[in-house]
Amino acid sequence: MSKMTNKLAIAAVSLFMGVGSAFAANILTYTATSKVSQKDADQAALAGVAKQVQTQVKAEFETTKKENAQGEISETAKSFKGTYTDVVLKGVKITVGEKKKGVFTSTATLDVDQLTSKMVADLNTIRGDMKKLDSLIRMELQNADYRKVSTDLAELETLADKYNGILEELSMFRIISKDLLLESALGELMDFFAKALEAVKIETDLSSEALTITVTDVMGPIAYFPIAVLQDHRELLRSKTDENGELVFPLDKVRAKKASGQVTVVANLSFKYMHKAAVESQVVEYSSEKLGCAYRLTCSGDEADCGALHKALSDAGLSIQDKAELPELKVNMTFSDKASGNGSLYTSKATLVFSYDDVKLTEQPQGIGRDASAAHGKAIAKMPATKVVNAFGKKCKGK
Repeated sequence: MSKMTNKLAIAAVSLFMGVGSAFAANILTYTATSKVSQKDADQAALAGVAKQVQTQVKAEFETTKKENAQGEISETAKSFKGTYTDVVLKGVKITVGEKKKGVFTSTATLDVDQLTSKMVADLNTIRGDMKKLDSLIRMELQNADYRKVSTDLAELETLADKYNGILEELSMFRIISKDLLLESALGELMDFFAKALEAVKIETDLSSEALTITVTDVMGPIAYFPIAVLQDHRELLRSKTDENGELVFPLDKVRAKKASGQVTVVANLSFKYMHKAAVESQVVEYSSEKLGCAYRLTCSGDEADCGALHKALSDAGLSIQDKAELPELKVNMTFSDKASGNGSLYTSKATLVFSYDDVKLTEQPQGIGRDASAAHGKAIAKMPATKVVNAFGKKCKGK
């Protein structure tokens, strides 16, 4: 460790603040006085120590004198503003001196040896943790445990950042020797991971009951591989494969938001690692199940709104026909419309009450449009039609 010397020279002393400094061995000391406040003296002492460890400190101090008609002088002071490194604040000790004749005294002391030895100990601990993680990640790569690799790589990267941060703080106090520089295989491990992911293959199979996902690589099925199912760029479902590399989602969960449409099956790993790899996602299109049960729709809304509802229910798989002999599905439809401040957009909250036999269901979707009619259509389109189908789809069977 290079021996530190104090070359701070005080060229001038403020009318309301006196300063002094001392240096012995590897202990930095700075004493400051102030007529303004104890806090002001404390901050000045901190600033003095900070300057001695080559931290740039910018301080603003301003006093204003005012004299009244009786010749009395009043003084005001803006707060002392300074920036100090976290490392100084963590290691510094403030000792408040005795107040004499209105002068506040404060001494800041920093034991450099104690502070830097703690830093070196922390660096050694982090280096040990990183070495353990490195070995663990390599073993996980061999076992194709991609989920754990992703998690542990992120932790390894966090530790590397923490190490370099402490090293930067340490460099304020001593020359950094080569043995303290971080030698990490993080980049190499990330490349290995990306290369391994290139062999990963996601396959899907859609049946009338479920969406089955299988994940394999050159060695065969991959157990516990994380998968996400996206719809409209939002996560709909997530889980991981079983020990046979399979994952099964019931179709009603796939259709939870939309009765028909498409979903995208992707590897649920950090984008940081995925963008380097070529794990191909799978797009799955599905349609609603046409049920044997059919209804005659009785709707209380206007023609456009009832037409939009008819389409939404039909698309969801509920058979709606204009036949007098069919059971009647009643829908009481009301809307609460609100225009924006400039009238360019409307927000509509629909209240749809479905009833048949002893079953009643109420839904309140919301929509936004350029006018009230468009907002109604948007609200109806957002109605969870699958929920309506589940409630009434098989209710009239056999009637």
